[in-house]
Amino acid sequence: MERNQAEQIANLLNTQNQLTVHYGADRVLACQDNYLVRLDSSGRVIACAELKKVQWYQFELLHVTVSQQHHRQGHARSLITEATDRAISDGARILQSTIRAGNIASEHLFRSSGFEPVSRFYNARSKNIIGVWQRVLSEVPPSH
Repeated sequence: MERNQAEQIANLLNTQNQLTVHYGADRVLACQDNYLVRLDSSGRVIACAELKKVQWYQFELLHVTVSQQHHRQGHARSLITEATDRAISDGARILQSTIRAGNIASEHLFRSSGFEPVSRFYNARSKNIIGVWQRVLSEVPPSH
């Protein structure tokens, strides 16, 4: 990933989300292999997400983000699908994400992608209720 693309990802994350941490190109580049990216025909970043391995069985999908002018074109869903496929191929059993309570569009997208809300917590820094959503990627066999 080149610095220019990392700057575009950081800008997209900072402008389209209510984050408590500021992203810069260096932060993106430090984890560049974790990023899933969609580009427009001119090579500009229009959507991104980060897929991070948390434990041997669990991956976290962070900040599924699409530029305002590219909303509702399937980019977020394709990022979730790619993240799910990558997590499965890397041996994950659970894929987790957090969603700010009241973000109805994201809640609907994740629910329709097989995720379920499992808990909630209060983020004192952002003053938001955060929902924890998970998708089980490896079901328990019926005989167990």
